Amino acid sequence: MAQEREYMVTKNKDTIYGSIKRSFNLFDKENIGFKIEDATGKKTKIEISEVKSLKLFNGADGDSYIVTIYDTWYLKRIVEGEIEVFEMLSTPLFYVSKKGSELEFIDMGMPFARKKAHAQLRAYLKDDPELLEEFDSMQGTEKNILYIIKKYNSLKEYKVN
Repeated sequence: MAQEREYMVTKNKDTIYGSIKRSFNLFDKENIGFKIEDATGKKTKIEISEVKSLKLFNGADGDSYIVTIYDTWYLKRIVEGEIEVFEMLSTPLFYVSKKGSELEFIDMGMPFARKKAHAQLRAYLKDDPELLEEFDSMQGTEKNILYIIKKYNSLKEYKVN
């Protein structure tokens, strides 16, 4: 079995392989960075403005797929499938994407924004009326949203196979 390797995909669609380490700034927790080490041992800081995505194994965030948004923040994919959910690394803010569409901020996890989060997600579920009906019987909590997205993805995967 071939061993998977960590890599970075640049905005120019170049793939660079190497060992990727997350760097922390104790004085500025939102200032998250990454460094990549090539086969010769040379370490290079990864500029967020150059990154499209990162694939890491056994890092601070475990095995993870990370993307950037607005050339400013790193987002970790927490749900994979037809509908994907990403969470900011520095703050519990969430973004969703369906079938690779542009990432959309969703007010998930905030008690005062449950109705808004629920309304935002309905558009992603409209092609499954039965699941949408189940979702409409729930509050728009983070737990319920993640549950329904995972269920949607598993149903879509089942229908394809």
